Amino acid sequence: PTATATAPPAPPAGSTPLPAGFVGRSGTQFTLGGQPFTFTGFNIYQANSRANCSYTMGTGSALDTALTGSGSEVFRAWFFQSLATKNGQRDWSAFDHTLAVAKAHGVKVVVTLGNQWGSCEGSQYKWASWYTGGYKTQVLSGTTVPYRQFVQEIVSRYKNDPTIAMWQLINEAESKLDNTSTCAPVSVLYDFATDVSGMIKSIDPNHLVNLGQMGAGQCGSKTADYKTINSVSTLDVCEYHDYGHETTALPTNLVNDIASCNALNKPMFVGEAGIQTNTVGSVSARASAFNAKMAAMFKAGVRGFIVWSWNNSPSSGSWEVGPGDPTLSVVNSY
Repeated sequence: PTATATAPPAPPAGSTPLPAGFVGRSGTQFTLGGQPFTFTGFNIYQANSRANCSYTMGTGSALDTALTGSGSEVFRAWFFQSLATKNGQRDWSAFDHTLAVAKAHGVKVVVTLGNQWGSCEGSQYKWASWYTGGYKTQVLSGTTVPYRQFVQEIVSRYKNDPTIAMWQLINEAESKLDNTSTCAPVSVLYDFATDVSGMIKSIDPNHLVNLGQMGAGQCGSKTADYKTINSVSTLDVCEYHDYGHETTALPTNLVNDIASCNALNKPMFVGEAGIQTNTVGSVSARASAFNAKMAAMFKAGVRGFIVWSWNNSPSSGSWEVGPGDPTLSVVNSY
């Protein structure tokens, strides 16, 4: 009889074939190599720092040390324009370094393109006026072009790099009208996300795109607004940030956000989960709290969990996790 070749496993229903190595999505699942992909890891926000955003990791061996120590499958880092600007000129060397080190470790990177809060990026909080037009026109301190133009530049440069797990438009996007905490209409973040994610997809159809929300009832994430904003067709992924719920494994806001995300047939990940050791009493108590969270959240439908944050030399009592911390074995067990 003629030998029959064994066919490779079929990709999950509804998934789009991607170039090798790209993280994709199929309904509420992430995919990698055509198979479902769940992940854990750490925020290494300062990966591109050259002494301009915490300690230097954008050159030298510090990032290699961090990835060797943390065992992350995915890490999340700031890729702000200020970190790709040196002496008033565009300088991609830190970003090139970070992506090369990540690739060498077989690790994917959530690339965050801007910051609601301004830290490491011109120290300017982004009011609704920025989202309705400033992102197209304002040149922030330490940068050379408006945000939208920078996004066009960075996406064009790295669109073929599968080391990038996804583009994230803003860290913790929210839309307040003014400092009285009055929320802007839902259309403000919706229109911003539609424009910028649509531009990214026109340049780079292969990488996933995420807006970047805390998802805990902030302006733009209240009640139905979270679902409305994440319904933008060129946004692929929903996100939640978990703080202040040390003893609650599955916060109510996350349950609601998962339901919204499931209704949109998109995957959900926890982009930041932070517990200070001086709040729970010890590193072992923190590890137990993270274990309870990951068990509950993955069971509830979360597809990725990224701890805030890694530091090669963590401060005592802080959010930071470093070498030898028992949280490491917990993260790696998932």
